Amino acid sequence: MRAVIAVALLVGLYVLTLAALAGIVLVNVLFFVNDRPIALAWSAVVGAMLAFALLSGLFTIAGGSDDEVRGVPVDEQDEPELWALVRRLAAEVGTRPPDSIFVVPEANAAVSQRTRLLGLVATTRRMYVGAPLLACLTERQLSFVLAHELGHYSNRDTRLLGVVVAGRVALIRMLTKLNNRSWYHAVVGVMYAYYAKLYFAVTASLSRRQELAADATATRIAGTEAAVSSLRELPVVADAWTLFHDRHFRPAWEAGFLPTTIFEAFAGLRGSPELRSYLDEIRQNPPERVLSPYDSHPPLPERIAAVAALAVPNRGPDRPAGALLADNGAVMDRTLVSELVEELGVKQRVDWATLSHAAAQATQVDRSRRLVRVGGGSLGAVLDTLDDGGLASLLRTDLRPGSGTSGPRVRREYARGLLIGELTALVELTLADQHRARWESDWLGTTTFHGPDLTAEIEEATDDRGSTAGLRAALAGLRVDQVPTR
Repeated sequence: MRAVIAVALLVGLYVLTLAALAGIVLVNVLFFVNDRPIALAWSAVVGAMLAFALLSGLFTIAGGSDDEVRGVPVDEQDEPELWALVRRLAAEVGTRPPDSIFVVPEANAAVSQRTRLLGLVATTRRMYVGAPLLACLTERQLSFVLAHELGHYSNRDTRLLGVVVAGRVALIRMLTKLNNRSWYHAVVGVMYAYYAKLYFAVTASLSRRQELAADATATRIAGTEAAVSSLRELPVVADAWTLFHDRHFRPAWEAGFLPTTIFEAFAGLRGSPELRSYLDEIRQNPPERVLSPYDSHPPLPERIAAVAALAVPNRGPDRPAGALLADNGAVMDRTLVSELVEELGVKQRVDWATLSHAAAQATQVDRSRRLVRVGGGSLGAVLDTLDDGGLASLLRTDLRPGSGTSGPRVRREYARGLLIGELTALVELTLADQHRARWESDWLGTTTFHGPDLTAEIEEATDDRGSTAGLRAALAGLRVDQVPTR
């Protein structure tokens, strides 16, 4: 009955849209009948915009899934083992296999398909497999994940439940498109958003039930141990991948570098001693979240308990999932840079030690940029400015601590702290450029500077009554060029 109501709500969306269009027409007719030409002109223009937005939303719902294709396509002739696994899983689930498989740079897997008539007619089906899953899971665990996704399209579920899922996806897609366009699309999006909340509230329990059903189907195929370990491992993979991408890959990319082999770099992060206890904690105690009325997934502990109760023996080989690919390192590499391919030719391939140094160096360049601009372009020029009484210009900043109501002395000390940080970055850059120092980052993102400690000299140079003589002498002792003594 709840599924029938959900389908009725999808039909009701068309009724709501037609009612809104009728309302726009009625307002224009009333202005015309009452001889209000100016109001009619404005109403006609605004009404036309809103009508266009309403029809855009309606066609988005009716037109099926998004045509956007993500990731790197994997052909069957190139990766026969992965395709054979997917075809076997589809047959055991009781659904047709995907028409294409893509490897994506996300710690997730999904199946999408184009539909017509509110999901009653399905056309092209695509499967998306996350490269981090191929890098981290075993074949049994990956089988569970992929069988779960295929299970959403299983004929063992009622056809109406498939329509419910398609409706949720279509509504989310519609709201995303409307909110990312013009103001009149956003106005219509607000109306649809309230309707979508009603639909999500009605269908949430159905979606959660279908998730548990997909888990059960996948468990019968892969086995209980694979199911439990998969559900425990997915948050671990997601956290490790986010850490790798945000703290290591992205800064290195922006600095103009890439690791020689991305797959090996990610493997190094997952096996690093400093991360082992952190990842083990996530594995043993999966993160819990408060269930909202709109959630489509049950809490992870509930899903783990449900599959553990099935007690199905393990099935299939227990080898790394990456063994399904002819060259997992190459696939990982192509996948991660697929969205950045236009810039790929200007990136330099380096080993991980060089890469972490380059990423830290880029951070220090950004940190010292204001000081270089204000102080004259080099460390020597900045020190000359300090000695010539230009401390006030170097301390000038728009930043203020707290609410900005602190007194002049507090603001000056705050600005001096920023200046010390900027000057430290510039000194470290100068030492690194002349091969007197280097940086090294661990997998947690903590950067260590391997070089002389000049903290005392830098603090003296930035003091009101201080001098740069000590810093200049220390740099001269290290044989640093282009910083003359005075």
